[in-house]
Amino acid sequence: MTQVCILTLSCADRPGLVATVAAFLTSHGGNILEAQQYDDRDSGLFFMRVVAELTDPSNGIDELNAAFRPVANEHGMDWTLRDAAERRRVLLLVSKFDHCLGDLLYRHRIGELPMDVVGIVSNHPMASLNTTMIGDIPYHHLPVTRDTKAQ
Repeated sequence: MTQVCILTLSCADRPGLVATVAAFLTSHGGNILEAQQYDDRDSGLFFMRVVAELTDPSNGIDELNAAFRPVANEHGMDWTLRDAAERRRVLLLVSKFDHCLGDLLYRHRIGELPMDVVGIVSNHPMASLNTTMIGDIPYHHLPVTRDTKAQ
């Protein structure tokens, strides 16, 4: 049985980071299924998210976490490595344009986004939204005015 993991990381940008992560995963029985990276030129930071299938039964999430720690330390990475089956608790932030909220809630309802929605926060009252999919998800209205926007 294979296990799928998700590695997310950020660190100072430098050449070779993608190769380092790919080589690490490959050497530990990982097969990369998805990978995205982004260099923020303004901050000089590198961001990466990798989904990998662990094909070696002797290398589970715990073993991979322990093995990756020295690599992450060497490159000054802020990172997490977790089982892809682990559901994430999310808080959705929404503006008065509710089409994205409707899309996220629909994808959640059909199982496309495996997450636990713990709440919705908006700077507009719920009555201003045009969606019926909120259901019993806690909704928090945090009014923002021109005077309080900076806060």
